[in-house]
Amino acid sequence: MKKPICFLKFGSHENMLDLLEKGAVYINTLQYFTKLEDSELRGDKFEGATRIVNSLPGTFRIPGIDKDIKFEKVQYTESYEYTLDNVYSLYSITNEHVAEFQKFKIDEKNKRFGTHCVLIKDPDYFLKSLTQTLEKQGRKYYCDFVEYFDREKVSKELNPFEKPLEFAYQEEFRVHVTNDDIKPIKVHIGSLKNKAELLTIEQAMDISLSEKKSIT
Repeated sequence: MKKPICFLKFGSHENMLDLLEKGAVYINTLQYFTKLEDSELRGDKFEGATRIVNSLPGTFRIPGIDKDIKFEKVQYTESYEYTLDNVYSLYSITNEHVAEFQKFKIDEKNKRFGTHCVLIKDPDYFLKSLTQTLEKQGRKYYCDFVEYFDREKVSKELNPFEKPLEFAYQEEFRVHVTNDDIKPIKVHIGSLKNKAELLTIEQAMDISLSEKKSIT
């Protein structure tokens, strides 16, 4: 079974220090990510999509015109006009990465997220602290790894834990929180100083794994 052995959260020095020292977790809206255009970093027009369809090339005939009209492959998606839910994303290093530790390397594209990151060494503690805080606020949530699909090939129903293949470098573990309004959610889960450490983005890029499940 796939399991996280640690999380990385990328961002600015200020925000990452806030996460480390106060446990400040900022859970943004799906609507924000749908509208954002930033070259496949945080922005994703497929956020909130419920279905994707890719048709094969073919022909069609307009009534009254005795001629077949050819068309290339057509893609369309179905989605809600507004999505009220919020998501919190983490880079996940898992037992599957450890199994192939010699090949592990954090993609340099992740450097675009910010100047620093928080290395969360105890993912179970972090998730328990976060979900218990959400429960106290009466919020419903779902946690899981994101699965990636080839948007040029598949036709399928989509859920909030599926994203196009071009985002696979983010190795995302997602906390999906239901909401009654289109607004961010900010919670504090307490200091993470005993469970995490602050790294520069360059230090994060140098993280390597060993077969003993240790991180260096």
